Amino acid sequence: MSVTPQPPLELKASPARSDVGAALRRVGEVVGLGIVPIAVLVWMFVVGVQGGPLSGDFHHELYPEAKLLLRGENPFPSPDTPIGGANFVWPPVAGYLVSPLTLLPVGVADIVMVLLGLACFALALWLVGVRDWRVYGVVALWPEFTSEMRVSHLTPVLAVLLAAAWKWRDREGLPGVLVGFAVAVKFFVWPLGVWLAATRRWRDTLLAMGVAAVSLLLVLPFTSLHNYAHALSRLGKVFDHESYNIFGLMVQAGASDGVARAGSIVVGLVLLAGVWRYQSFALAVGTALVLSPISWLDYYALAALPLAIVRPRLSAIWFLPLVTWGLEGAGMNIGDVPSTVRLLLVFAVVLGVAFKGERSAREATPTIA
Repeated sequence: MSVTPQPPLELKASPARSDVGAALRRVGEVVGLGIVPIAVLVWMFVVGVQGGPLSGDFHHELYPEAKLLLRGENPFPSPDTPIGGANFVWPPVAGYLVSPLTLLPVGVADIVMVLLGLACFALALWLVGVRDWRVYGVVALWPEFTSEMRVSHLTPVLAVLLAAAWKWRDREGLPGVLVGFAVAVKFFVWPLGVWLAATRRWRDTLLAMGVAAVSLLLVLPFTSLHNYAHALSRLGKVFDHESYNIFGLMVQAGASDGVARAGSIVVGLVLLAGVWRYQSFALAVGTALVLSPISWLDYYALAALPLAIVRPRLSAIWFLPLVTWGLEGAGMNIGDVPSTVRLLLVFAVVLGVAFKGERSAREATPTIA
């Protein structure tokens, strides 16, 4: 009597167990990337309102500078005015940009600046294609993002301008105006003009240069270009040792100013060559951070833009900047080697992933530039 062999039993996951796992994941996402970010932002806001600072640099520098500009008074320091603490050296475009807020009491304007900053960061991510709500949640937990609430350096405005320049990069004239205006607001993003040139957008490159150059002329009713440039140079010498960049790292490690400056320039030139060779938006952002005389923590929130372009949905790389929690945002005597190394390594990886994604996308679609 023969026995027919039976097929081996297949162990299948219980539908109920699978549903429970999926439900737990959804709850975890809602809590970790929805409720927790909101709670952190509210907590940071309350701490800033009660104990300060909230919109610190806006409160002490940009708001009073804007009021002076509107009254036709010279806000800029004279060559013999000491630089340190609060300084009225913001580009005139930045002052005029926030001038409507001077109609409000400064405390109310501080709160409005925070809310506008949150909205601008969200808009910037949306412009570069992020539709996954979880990405907004994890970026809201980046210390580079939350620190902007405490200082209001106009980094969110830069994010919107650069994101819009990338989104509408094929509309002749518009990206040039946007990049030029971004440079007029904060000079350190000038490498994005090199990106325009690298992508053979010559008219936009010239337009960006023109907008940025004309913006400088706005200082002339109040001071000379020489005196204004001298004030910026003195400001850099006061704060650059604490900066989160190559120069700051080398000085903090014991290098002389000259050696550190040469090192940062070499790295910057290498990155600029990469911008030109690969038409890379990511490397342009990285170059701006490397070559900026002063690089504060919130500046690195701009790295979210090139990362979002290639990773618009949540992936592990979005969580990496969370390891920079605990770093000081901006100010005197905040820089130290371990902190600066940690930040630079994290964002070298972030921008490296963005750059690699750009190259892969360009190989698949040549018009990605």
